[in-house]
Amino acid sequence: MRFEDQDTYTLVRQFEQALSEGRQPYYDVEDLELILEYYLETGSFAQMRSALALAQEIHPLAFVFKVKEVQLDIATKDYTKAQAKLNHLEGLNMRSAELLIARATILIHQGNNEAGLKILDKAFNDAEDPVDVLQLIIDAHLSQGDYPRSIEALLKWCEMEEDALEESALYQLAMCLDFTNEYDRALDIFTSLTTREPYNPLLWYQIGAFYLRKNKEDKALQAFEWATLADENYHPAFFEQGRIHERNERLYDALNAYRQSISEEVPSGYIHFRIGLLELELDAPKEALRQFNTAIALEDDIDDIYLERAGVYMELEQYAEALSDFRRVWLDEAYGEEDVLDYVECLIELDDLDEAIRILYDGIDKFPAALQLRLVLSGYLIAIDELAAAETVLSETLRREPKTLALFAEYFPELPKIPAVGAILASIQREDHD
Repeated sequence: MRFEDQDTYTLVRQFEQALSEGRQPYYDVEDLELILEYYLETGSFAQMRSALALAQEIHPLAFVFKVKEVQLDIATKDYTKAQAKLNHLEGLNMRSAELLIARATILIHQGNNEAGLKILDKAFNDAEDPVDVLQLIIDAHLSQGDYPRSIEALLKWCEMEEDALEESALYQLAMCLDFTNEYDRALDIFTSLTTREPYNPLLWYQIGAFYLRKNKEDKALQAFEWATLADENYHPAFFEQGRIHERNERLYDALNAYRQSISEEVPSGYIHFRIGLLELELDAPKEALRQFNTAIALEDDIDDIYLERAGVYMELEQYAEALSDFRRVWLDEAYGEEDVLDYVECLIELDDLDEAIRILYDGIDKFPAALQLRLVLSGYLIAIDELAAAETVLSETLRREPKTLALFAEYFPELPKIPAVGAILASIQREDHD
């Protein structure tokens, strides 16, 4: 948009500097319009109101500022005031595409979508910049979930672009075609657009994405490769290449693609997480640890990274560090049955049997069907001479699964040799036969 260029930004800063110094410099209508548009689009409504008052003071007859008044009322959801001003301007026989757009916007916000769209269609034909109106039409269709009409409007937008295709239009077009499950049509559309812009990486990326929807990984991979040939820094396409290689167990190819998907401009902890997992599979735990550390530094809210890092710390016998990661995940309760056993193993290595038993009880509460947790708990209860509690746990487990006793003997081969434990097992077996 126009206000995003450096000249407009500089203009706004100079305007604000003058006001802060108590000066009231002269600005022509065009400059003031740019300043007002900047405030409107950035949601700086208080600044826009002040600038609008000054603009009307300097140029009291300028029609554009009356339109801006209406736009400000709409932006602040004061539709009653906006309608009154519109009625007044139309009563003075003032007509413009901007007023039509304002009237349509109010109708759409009030739920009268079809009436608003009819007015937008008229505004589209009268506007100096019809693309701006078309964007409003698209937004109206999208707000109603009318994806077929959104697609047609977006295709019209692409046809109207004389220079490069607008990225936002392509993203929205892909989204609508995805929602309507029109994958073949999407492939036809985006492939045809590559004849116009063969070196547009986004087009090739979307082609790859739609081939994935059709489970055609080879063609998807080829499209993603074209995207990276068109732009060697198009990181999303490298990431998708990595995912395809990883799914097909081409680990070194996946690792290389993920590394190329790393972007300094848009850093992603998840990419380093995926690299770390591959390094683990390739038996490089120290490199995996480095990648997990980087991932957490970038995104510290992904619990799976902490669990994987805890596993690496366990492998490297850094149990205190592993314990810290387990505790972090347990606060969020974002763990599975196997993670409970890993945590317990870590606690045992740190000679904290009481805490290990507490974690096992918590795990059983969360995973009541997990027999393995009950078996391990019973073994540790025996270790601290809580024989009655161990017998209760084993009895409850046996009722769930008759083969429990045999499994217990496999987990703890030495315990049945202890007389007191043998007596418990014998007692349970008698109850079972009775």
